[in-house]
Amino acid sequence: ATGQNRAIWALGLRNPFTFDFQPGTGRMFINDVGQNTWEEIDVGAAGANYGWPNSEGPDNVTGNITAPLFTYKHSAANPPGSGTGGFFTGFAIAGGAFYPASGPFPASYRDQYYFADFVSQWVARLDLTTHDAYAFAKLSAAPVDMLAGNDGALYVLTRTGVTRISSP
Repeated sequence: ATGQNRAIWALGLRNPFTFDFQPGTGRMFINDVGQNTWEEIDVGAAGANYGWPNSEGPDNVTGNITAPLFTYKHSAANPPGSGTGGFFTGFAIAGGAFYPASGPFPASYRDQYYFADFVSQWVARLDLTTHDAYAFAKLSAAPVDMLAGNDGALYVLTRTGVTRISSP
């Protein structure tokens, strides 16, 4: 892009609520809040077009649209667990953090991407190898952000305070 448009880094994100960079690689994951149906985790890339408003989640991903890495719906699949996103349902993806490969969590929980849902008040982890997601924690308040602390705990900022998760 040239002129004023040279400041546009990427297109087609609806509401990129949070993002995080993977230590060591610089890879960026963007949590994009959907509108009617889907919540997304997108791999950030300069010049990418994520499709909004013509595409949400895996729907209508054609041509030059960059598909999301992981999505989950606002409603359950029928039968439950059979659709994209498995058993996860929610309404506003929030908070995202890469947990280090050298942290004190058990090996299967390390080097993973953790994300939360503001409305449904849960935390999940995304396996960076398989792109499968797993339930991790249920919260008593709405999460807005998170980070992996220097002490090896996962800290979740909620609307009412901070939740520290020191072990799965």
